[in-house]
Amino acid sequence: MLGLITGSGFYDLPGIQEAQSQEVATAYGLVHLTRGYWNSCPVAFLPRHGVGHSVPPHRINYRANLQALHDVGVQVILATAVSGGINPQYKVGELVLVDQFIEFTRGRDHTFFNEEARHTDMSDPYDSGLRQLLLEIAASEGVDLVDGGTYVCSNGPRFETAAEIQMYAGFGGDLVGMTGYPEVALARELNLPYAAIGVVSNPAAGLSDKELTLEEIWHVLEGLSDPLHQILGEAATRLSDRWQ
Repeated sequence: MLGLITGSGFYDLPGIQEAQSQEVATAYGLVHLTRGYWNSCPVAFLPRHGVGHSVPPHRINYRANLQALHDVGVQVILATAVSGGINPQYKVGELVLVDQFIEFTRGRDHTFFNEEARHTDMSDPYDSGLRQLLLEIAASEGVDLVDGGTYVCSNGPRFETAAEIQMYAGFGGDLVGMTGYPEVALARELNLPYAAIGVVSNPAAGLSDKELTLEEIWHVLEGLSDPLHQILGEAATRLSDRWQ
């Protein structure tokens, strides 16, 4: 089964069949997700911000979300990560296949291992096999997908300052968002292969003369819905072929 976790602006899965809402009880809380078939592939679909974008990034129950996907039988996870562009080479509207992260969050429940001393390797947090699959699909579908980018996760819900963005750039950050961590690390702890496509919705703070507004971000995301679903939909098709 394929797990799909989507962020801001991506709240449904066009063409999903036999869709059923499901409540999954976990030790960390109750999770609402949608089960069905997408391009013949069994999927569990989870918009991480909840219904109507009601949950801010620092309040998302990441542990419950990942545990629920694991418990219903998800084998791999593909995620979207709406981001500000730090790297000046990334244009607004760019899709970036993330390969590393830097974390600047605080106060989040970020591990399943609070009761034991267990250290999980994070040298390559995003699954290489899934990343290669997505790159091949993008090439075959004629969709531009940048190979590699370091995602900086800030805490939110406020946007970053220009000084913070300068600091993140100095650390090697290419994208900045608020939801990529601890999601990727929790997937790793559960041995769930995970890949994320960064969606550049705007230049990061201080890199544009314009004031950042949510209206402009929503407008950009609307235009990226088709190519993103094109990549993810073909991934569902190919993964379904592997599992049959």
